[in-house]
Amino acid sequence: MQFSFPPRSSRGAVMGFTWSQIVMVASGVLCGVTGVNLLVSGHRWAAAGLLLAAALLWVFGLVRLRGRRVTEWLPVIGGALVQRAGRQDRYRGMVFAAGSVAEHLDLPGQGAGYRWLPAVAGDGTTHVGLLAHARERTVTAALLCYGANYLLADTAVQEQRLVDWAGVLNILGTEYADLGLVRWALTTRAVPDTGNRAQRYLADRAIDTTSRAYQSLAELTAAAGPSAQRHETFVVAVFDIARMSGEIADAGGGDAAVAAVVLDKLVGIEATVSEAGVSTGGWLSPRAYAAVLRSQFDPADQAELDLRGTNAGVPAGVAPRLAGPAATETVGWSALRHDSGFSRTLWVAEMPRTLVGATWLTGLYTRVTGRRTVTLVAQPIPAALANLAARREQVARAGDELTKRKLRLVRTAREQEEARSVAQIDREQAAGHTRYRYALLVTVTAESMDALEQDTRTVKRILARAGCEAVTLYGEQDQAFLAGALPLGRGLAPVRGWWAA
Repeated sequence: MQFSFPPRSSRGAVMGFTWSQIVMVASGVLCGVTGVNLLVSGHRWAAAGLLLAAALLWVFGLVRLRGRRVTEWLPVIGGALVQRAGRQDRYRGMVFAAGSVAEHLDLPGQGAGYRWLPAVAGDGTTHVGLLAHARERTVTAALLCYGANYLLADTAVQEQRLVDWAGVLNILGTEYADLGLVRWALTTRAVPDTGNRAQRYLADRAIDTTSRAYQSLAELTAAAGPSAQRHETFVVAVFDIARMSGEIADAGGGDAAVAAVVLDKLVGIEATVSEAGVSTGGWLSPRAYAAVLRSQFDPADQAELDLRGTNAGVPAGVAPRLAGPAATETVGWSALRHDSGFSRTLWVAEMPRTLVGATWLTGLYTRVTGRRTVTLVAQPIPAALANLAARREQVARAGDELTKRKLRLVRTAREQEEARSVAQIDREQAAGHTRYRYALLVTVTAESMDALEQDTRTVKRILARAGCEAVTLYGEQDQAFLAGALPLGRGLAPVRGWWAA
């Protein structure tokens, strides 16, 4: 079974150009004409200034830089400069900020609005970690999943698993979207297996530890420790409190009612995922959820966290209020330093446009030895709005095609492929499939900047071989880390206009 992804839309407001580009080009033309007139009249210096301004406006309006238009970079660069001018590019918590974690969770940047919501499952004993965001009015939970070996399965089994997972996507995008699910994310991280199971097995089972055979095996298992990795997968569900306001009011209102309503939906989501053949380990408890967040901020703490819960008197996980970092700061424009690690987040701006199999991302998990996190965040679009979007897109492209035909302009192969993709999406929606907005983020973490550069090049090379175009999120690494490295279901821009209806 093979798939193909539609190209990113290159259609703008008029003839493929956005309004900001049109304004800049038009302003450049006015500056150029005025500059030529001043030059003819003898005002050389004024003419030179206007001609230079015209050239800069044309460059800003037409040139693309690292996968984005210059007009798209301007707000990013401006925001980063303002952030640095106000010294908001650095975060100090825990011991560096008195009382910051005395009672509540403290995360940097946009994560500052999160707080833990007390929640106990229906059995009366199991605690579930719910993160409520005060400003965005959302509640987030993470489901631990265990993957099966897909590569070694028979073709029929592979196809059935894909069909089952497609059913999960439709259920999440229809039934649970109507019940308040605003977006979901699939986060998979690869971390060092600090426990080194082979080494522990040898130590527990060995009888004669003085023999040469034992010494040889001990050296072999010890050497395998740094390269051993384990993969952890989480399905993150984000609920909108406003969409559940009626149910919350019926439950009595307050935090207890919010938790009860969300927990009821989490039971159904876990059952849906399990029915698709995916083994689950339950929704993360507050301490387990906090341990995941903490180990992402402080990779060096992974070994200690893995040992907790195995010794008497040492509970597993981390106290929920200590999930955040001690300190973070942006390094240059393309990296974030956090406690004991350096991270860089890549945005997969273009998916493979050629036919690929279901295992097209396997290399990202098997050919990289560094610490990395892959996050796919998706937002279901209601059927009525999705149909409206498809209709508007088709009408707009028909208008562009008519205009180009009148002006005798060439229609490129990419534009033709985009038009076919729009028609295909419309057919899929008519067949009952759910339309999603989505983003794929890859966060690479290393112990030093040199190792980070090397691991990033490896990841980019693997993505390029898979047919993807990866873009480093310059000037946005602090926000990108929250979206790409943490199981919080972030990373999509807020919807505006008729999308938000």
